[in-house]
Amino acid sequence: MAAPRIFIIDDHADFRRLLGHHISARWPAAELQYYDPVISGRLPLAFSGAGSDVVLLGHPAAHGDALEWLRQLRRVARFPPVIFLGNGDERQVVAAIKAGAEDYIAKPTLSHSRLVEALEAVLSGGAASEAGKPRMPAAAPGTIPGLPGYELIRSLSEGDISSVYLGRERAGGRTAVLKVLRQVPDSGTDKHFDRFLQEYELIARIDHPNVVRIFDLGVADDHAYIAMEYCSRGSLKRRITAGMSSEQAFAWMRVIAGALAALHAVGIYHRDLKPTNVMFREDDSLVLIDFGLAKQAQFKAGITGTGAIFGTPYYMSPEQGNGSIVDQRSDIYSLGVVFYEMLTGSKPFDGEAAMAVIIQHREAPVPRLPGNLARFQPAIDRMLAKQPEDRFQSAEEVLEWRPGSLAAVSAEGA
Repeated sequence: MAAPRIFIIDDHADFRRLLGHHISARWPAAELQYYDPVISGRLPLAFSGAGSDVVLLGHPAAHGDALEWLRQLRRVARFPPVIFLGNGDERQVVAAIKAGAEDYIAKPTLSHSRLVEALEAVLSGGAASEAGKPRMPAAAPGTIPGLPGYELIRSLSEGDISSVYLGRERAGGRTAVLKVLRQVPDSGTDKHFDRFLQEYELIARIDHPNVVRIFDLGVADDHAYIAMEYCSRGSLKRRITAGMSSEQAFAWMRVIAGALAALHAVGIYHRDLKPTNVMFREDDSLVLIDFGLAKQAQFKAGITGTGAIFGTPYYMSPEQGNGSIVDQRSDIYSLGVVFYEMLTGSKPFDGEAAMAVIIQHREAPVPRLPGNLARFQPAIDRMLAKQPEDRFQSAEEVLEWRPGSLAAVSAEGA
């Protein structure tokens, strides 16, 4: 496929750049044109889109309804396909498709895979072609598609690339979480498949009590799966919602830092550390899970591609939000966000849109803890420093820190 020519229309410069990062990660030679409706106003009626293969139209446009822009563009003969990026409201989705959009993407849930898949579908001959792709069938009662060795307990989640089930081994009766890739590609170069297998390979290299245990990996003609331990006592998010003491928050932060130290020691970065990726076993021990975004240090561009933005905006470091290359200090920033949330019950940076949160990570001052938690402020300041060089430089440095002192102090169990 030749490098695509893509025309990007959106009110917000940061969001236009975000789209550009994702596109350039997939197509480094892509020709990108950016249009600012706020500054440049409405496109002329004679605008034909000539020279563009696809138009990405963001809502709002010039602070108004981008659906009106879409209707105008679709009235032009031979206008290139338009992918509409809106607020996710069901009525807007229907209206955009009726107005002629080839596809619709909700801005709040925008992901690299979703954008690239939409563009690839349009560039290869229309979004409708995606519907004809073979997918794994839905699970029949009591079964997991493609996994005859397991019986289904319940479905846990459905993602763009994989589905997650709670299952039980038919032979041994062991309960496991099964992450199933929906479609194995015909070619070994498929990035989703490579990333899925890399997740297993990364975790399998770690032997640490606070890193999830892998039981099995299976690959067949049309699917792949990872079977991992089931953590029955829920996620850290549930415990944050319930509230916890500052001593408990500090203790759990240190356990997570220890797990990160084990990852970093073998050259792996997590890149998606957040409360829902921290689970608890039946014995209440803490477990770090979900390495779908983990990246081996030696791969500079790697499977995900230089410049691609992955992760959850609330917990992203400034450099990750900018699509820059990250290292272990990005995980430390994310740990700082989680620690702040454990201490206060609130995220340090919040907003209605993902880009608003990313900008705050980059520009807003580190928030102050209330007086009764002030002894933890020096750690929060170091972990949430905007520049990586101003943070703790390793998870080991985090473990050495103690409240009330910035001095490196060793402690039993660190």
